[in-house]
Amino acid sequence: MNTRRLAAAVISALLLLTAGAQAQSQQFEAVYSLQGVSSSTAKAAMEDLFSDPVMEDAGVTLYAADFGVTNGSLKIVADFDNYAERAERDKRRRASHGWSRWQLAMEDAEFVGADMVSVVADHGKPRHTADYLLVYTLSVQDPAVYAAALEEMNDALGNPGVLRLVALRSGSRAATHAVLIGGRDFAAVNEYMDRLYASDAFGTFVSKVRNVRSVVHIESYRKVGDWGY
Repeated sequence: MNTRRLAAAVISALLLLTAGAQAQSQQFEAVYSLQGVSSSTAKAAMEDLFSDPVMEDAGVTLYAADFGVTNGSLKIVADFDNYAERAERDKRRRASHGWSRWQLAMEDAEFVGADMVSVVADHGKPRHTADYLLVYTLSVQDPAVYAAALEEMNDALGNPGVLRLVALRSGSRAATHAVLIGGRDFAAVNEYMDRLYASDAFGTFVSKVRNVRSVVHIESYRKVGDWGY
């Protein structure tokens, strides 16, 4: 794996962040896309990395692509409570033996991309609790209207375990937000979606957001493992 390319891409993603007070008060995620290694290889490498004491306060989830994914077969998602935490944690990780072993184990992996997202709202459990995750990327012209409509839909119909709204903070501006819908497995999430699409609550939701949002892409992932939670 070309670690210099990885470091440069991560720094570039950070430079795209804005520094509004509201965003700083929210949690955010760093999302890294990889390909070229199996999910079992990546899981073993993560297990070894998290055996290093410097990772004890980190929270990371590993996903394997299922449907609709065009950018990397694996995704590593790291959770952070604030910007300073990310900087300090990365500094300690890069100096650790665990990170050196991870790089060696993942030397056949190809780095595809890095992105950051800020968490706007959670209406269910934390994202990492879902073993299956459906992701809708969106272009939203009025985030306040969209967020309110999503909350009302959740109040009316609930969710399969996870319903998270995030704002995309890097990458193409074709998409500005994403909705993450997660549950215990593929069947649970898709059975929920069948009920949702047939519900009056979804019809009401669509009527409120049709003029302020468009769906850019839909993809899904299965969770391979999570560490530090």
